[in-house]
Amino acid sequence: MPRIFWYELKRLIFNRLFLSLLTITVVYSYLTLTREIILGIAFTAPFSPWSYGAYLANLLPLLMITLLFFITFMYSNHEKQVRQLTFATPVNPFKFGLVKVSAMTAGFLVVSLFIIVLSMVFYAILFRFYCFSDFILPIAITLIPSLLFFLGASLLLSGIHVSTLYVLMVAALLLGFLPGILPTHTFLDLYGSSFFSTYPLALPIGLDGEPIFSLPVSFISGQIFFSATGLLMAFLGLKRYAK
Repeated sequence: MPRIFWYELKRLIFNRLFLSLLTITVVYSYLTLTREIILGIAFTAPFSPWSYGAYLANLLPLLMITLLFFITFMYSNHEKQVRQLTFATPVNPFKFGLVKVSAMTAGFLVVSLFIIVLSMVFYAILFRFYCFSDFILPIAITLIPSLLFFLGASLLLSGIHVSTLYVLMVAALLLGFLPGILPTHTFLDLYGSSFFSTYPLALPIGLDGEPIFSLPVSFISGQIFFSATGLLMAFLGLKRYAK
């Protein structure tokens, strides 16, 4: 199985589509940093956890579309032929699907790592800011729930019909670029777009002149809900894939 994982990951990374999506995401992340985040979000510093969370939230639509494009590879005609041959061998179908999904997830994390490293270089050069440990919580609370939810939804729905993946891509865009359709910083704010841009305005200012970075129970509960739901859908989707 490890050999299959590295083979799938290598095949994904050296694909022209991967390079195109990576390029688009990196360019958009640079534009986001230089045009929006550099001004600070909700009157916070550009390098505050609030601004960094908003930076990631702005990029999540593109990251989710990238992930969904990776999942489409599992359901191409070529992959269906390979799957029939593979499942005729003693290999465990569920584990085989899990390995392929792990490779797709690793590809997603590679793209995410690029935009994280780019932001750190940006902060280091422009602001001489190096306290990147402040960004660990914003990274975890934004990337992980969205990754798990869209991964699970894509695996479950694509088992019904592969075209549903393109519907999910549209949904991923709408969630990012139309944040006004959801209530502000609530249980339903998957990306955290509204949360990071408005919640700091309601908080008292700390000794450093910044609102203390704190997450309300409603937002944490929502992210846990999306993560758990995504894991459940991923399990059911892999069971369907194995059949």
